[in-house]
Amino acid sequence: MLTRKRIKVGRPKVDTRAPNDDKNRCQCVPNCPYQATRDSPFCAIHKKHCTRISPLSGSEPAYEPAKYNEDPNIKDSHNCFAYAFGAYEPPDPAKCKEGRCDVPFHQPGRASGFPSFREFKRKLCPDLVARLLGDMPWLKIVRFEDKCEKGWSKVALVIDPRSDYHFYRQDSNGYWSHKPGGTAVTNRDASGRLIYDPALADRNYSDKNGALNYTNFCTYLSVPRFVAPRAKRGGSRHADKKRGGSRTDKKRGCGSRRKRHADKKRGGSRKRRSRRRSRSRN
Repeated sequence: MLTRKRIKVGRPKVDTRAPNDDKNRCQCVPNCPYQATRDSPFCAIHKKHCTRISPLSGSEPAYEPAKYNEDPNIKDSHNCFAYAFGAYEPPDPAKCKEGRCDVPFHQPGRASGFPSFREFKRKLCPDLVARLLGDMPWLKIVRFEDKCEKGWSKVALVIDPRSDYHFYRQDSNGYWSHKPGGTAVTNRDASGRLIYDPALADRNYSDKNGALNYTNFCTYLSVPRFVAPRAKRGGSRHADKKRGGSRTDKKRGCGSRRKRHADKKRGGSRKRRSRRRSRSRN
């Protein structure tokens, strides 16, 4: 009598894998259901081989964080926009003290006359792209899988719609790096993993001394590396005790910093507080 024999279907010999989430997602392909392994942008399967690549043109800048990190005045006065596009403008030493410079960041749209970000409550992808094309109309919108022309390389734009924008750039090693506001240049995402694709990397910094969460991925752009970027500083920035006020003004944010009024923290202006006191007495 014939008997049916159960055949065990082989499974990849990898560690136990949980469903993907925003903090630990594999950066190889958007639909990968598995988490990235520790200290790697890939899951156990794609760590061995990832078929989805962002080809290099050969003109990508080298990852040299010391250029922006060693000098505290340079680090404090250059943001993600300046770093990604290659703007390098040492500030006036007279405006810096102990690594804290009272100079504004470079801002998209400033060179082409766009209004200040202070006039808008939210930051949106179409507005940021319009500002970039206003400053540098030669920029090209591309995909992750596209290869830039010789002399060009890719940057990526993301936003926290409530308060901030952020840029990444692709380096000559194929990975991506960024400079969060006045902090140090890094090639790691919010989870401490190397950045293979900014669209799939962890961009949630809400649990790291701030409330920035760059939930919206806007686009990849092809940027020429043979001409200086048309980037201009703008906005006001006051180097007070907490380095600004709102989420946009935290040290990690790339937008312009504005002075926080201490009265807000205490519950409104002095006049409003006095009114409340008089009402409570009556």
